[in-house]
Amino acid sequence: MIAPLTSDPAPSLSPPASTGLIPGPSHPIPWRALLGDVLLDGGSWSALAGITQVRRCQAGELAIRRGDAAVAMLALCEGKVAARGPLTGPQWLDLHTAWLEGRYEEDVSVVSSSALLMVWPMTVATMWLRSQPLVLEALVRATAAQLRDAQDAIRGLTMKDATGRVAAWLLAQAGAAQELQLAERKRDVAAQLSISPETLSRTLRQLADRGVVAVRGYRIGLLDRVELLALARGR
Repeated sequence: MIAPLTSDPAPSLSPPASTGLIPGPSHPIPWRALLGDVLLDGGSWSALAGITQVRRCQAGELAIRRGDAAVAMLALCEGKVAARGPLTGPQWLDLHTAWLEGRYEEDVSVVSSSALLMVWPMTVATMWLRSQPLVLEALVRATAAQLRDAQDAIRGLTMKDATGRVAAWLLAQAGAAQELQLAERKRDVAAQLSISPETLSRTLRQLADRGVVAVRGYRIGLLDRVELLALARGR
């Protein structure tokens, strides 16, 4: 939304309304969540809709199959999937592999009742993007954000002990909630944290004995977030 003009308006970097540029639609593909505040004309958004596909996946179905050739950029429009960790849409699922003409390195399965997947085939994407520098810039920015997150994750694994890794993971998965439901097997969680399943179980027991968490099967309650945060920071 453009703010109303005042008697002394600040300079604006947004294109004037007369250009007819509009933000991306929210349904069925949440472009604003995927590309940010990119402004295009209606014809460009229609063209983008014409070269992308949406696919509804059901619970337990593979949204991405390990070893398949990467021929498209993939995004999760809605729903929840599990890869190395649970992911909730909207967000990019795989933005880089198709650019490298590689193969997907891990299975991504649907853990919600269903999920909506966006498929953007590279055969049409590369041609279209040559005339869309704003969209290409947004994709580069999204890729850079994923690289930053990956670097942060690697740094966390190399600099924290098992307790710190588990504490940080619990906080990240729970968000603002006081309890989380594991959407994957504990051995898969352990693999994400580069620890053994036995170490994960032992660490959770130790945290429970200290009154920091409460473990009931695959449900984990966060009883002392302050202590968890201190452990995650290595204190």
